[in-house]
Amino acid sequence: MPSESPDPRSEARLPVHNDPLTWFVAYTKPHQETVAQVNAERQGFQTYLPMYRTLKRKVAADQPAKHHEPMFPRYLFVKPSRSGQSLATLRSTRGINAMVAFGNDLATLPESKLNAIREYEHLRNNAEPHTISAIQPGRRVRLTEPGLTGLEGLVQAVSSKRVVVLLALLGQLQPVKVGHGQLELA
Repeated sequence: MPSESPDPRSEARLPVHNDPLTWFVAYTKPHQETVAQVNAERQGFQTYLPMYRTLKRKVAADQPAKHHEPMFPRYLFVKPSRSGQSLATLRSTRGINAMVAFGNDLATLPESKLNAIREYEHLRNNAEPHTISAIQPGRRVRLTEPGLTGLEGLVQAVSSKRVVVLLALLGQLQPVKVGHGQLELA
């Protein structure tokens, strides 16, 4: 009797997990990382979704809005919480598109690498806003403040509250201090 080729989505591809220090990588549906995280946790899996703080421009305020985004869009790290727990249920978990695999082997990440990601996430989330902003000295920016909208200049200095921009006004470069939320990259 000829043997059938194994289904690539079979249980063999999603093994029972026994290593407590190995994490697996799930590929989520677009913008559903948190949906996948919640549903995987409901099934008894440990999850880690690295988030990092970004700055979004506020319309009416001087300070930029703090916003958190996934560090790796569409990826979620999962680990069974008990020895012998099958990974097969993750295939049909709401929010998860597939488990990342290389050939027949699932992609794994050792605990030590995940800890390095956690450390970077912590440093980034506790950093001063001016250190994580894309607005840095030497970058060209455009003012968005009414009355100055559309003027472009060069960032000279950045602090936690203000940005000094060199603008060509009346034929000379003039330093102008503005809030982070009044600028966008040119």
